[in-house]
Amino acid sequence: MITTRRQSGKTLSRPDSDAPMMDEVDTPSAATSLLEELISDFERIVADTIAQVEACPAKHDPTFEGYQELLAAVRSATSLEGALLKRAIALVVGKNPKLSLLHLERPLPVHQAAKVLFLRDDWARASMIRCDAEVITREYYRPDLLVVDRAQQHALLLDIKRTVSSYSPSAIVTLRSRMMASALVVREVLERKYEVPSVSRASIAIIDATGDSRSEAEGILGFGDLGWLLRIDGAGRAITHLRELYGAKIRAILQKHCETIMGQRHKGRSGEKPQAGFEKEMGPTPGNEEQDEKLNPQAVDQVGDQEGKFDDIGGNSDEPAGAHAATLSHSPAFAVGVAARRTR
Repeated sequence: MITTRRQSGKTLSRPDSDAPMMDEVDTPSAATSLLEELISDFERIVADTIAQVEACPAKHDPTFEGYQELLAAVRSATSLEGALLKRAIALVVGKNPKLSLLHLERPLPVHQAAKVLFLRDDWARASMIRCDAEVITREYYRPDLLVVDRAQQHALLLDIKRTVSSYSPSAIVTLRSRMMASALVVREVLERKYEVPSVSRASIAIIDATGDSRSEAEGILGFGDLGWLLRIDGAGRAITHLRELYGAKIRAILQKHCETIMGQRHKGRSGEKPQAGFEKEMGPTPGNEEQDEKLNPQAVDQVGDQEGKFDDIGGNSDEPAGAHAATLSHSPAFAVGVAARRTR
């Protein structure tokens, strides 16, 4: 059972969905300066990731016979990108001396009562819940990054997604509810386990690398928001530059594989007559070029995002079921919410 109490009359309110959503505002000089400081580190972690992509072995797959190396490169590139982005943002955080990046020894407990309230959008009641960090629960959550702003007494839980649009809306709602419920115990965890100043509030943010699903009211932000979110000018542009650097390296690898595949096919057909019906099968249907293009996308486009392989980088997992426990907290008021520009 979880005991609840009022926090000096304060309640957690649902963010205003009509709030303005401004892009990151920073000066070109600040962005350039930050990038100059980070470029060598960025090149190093990109090189490390590219080495892993190139070392990924190709597995036999009858469906993609002859394209296994290309398929392996695409799959490993997408699955490793999340870890690369996590390392890059951690490097950016290190450029603000007022921020601390904490590595949790254990994932945060997700209190089911709080999760249910957040799922129902009952933010007022959820704001009054005081949870014990030592409770045994069925579910746990580990953020990709946990950032503490000592000056603002603020804890920020970040979950980094390569593309939010690949998830169903209900999956994102569930993720956000898990993050919010686990954020309720952040202050107590920090006070017990870590030598950091006490925090008065915690916020959550889902970082969408593509930026296509950005919604500040729902806690989904893009790289362009990292500047105000981390209070570091040029943060968003720096991460965008890293992704461009990584993308160029990956495309070079894919181009090499494509050239090898085409060379082998050309070599295999040299001096031989094409098999009956081959040209007809591979060529476009007269008058239906547009339809054929839709029905026969390139092999690379048929490879879906492998989000499941890296999205829970920190090890989010369910633990054995146990009895719920809670204690009445006498600590000061503590607010939890999605990250919003007006609270930074």
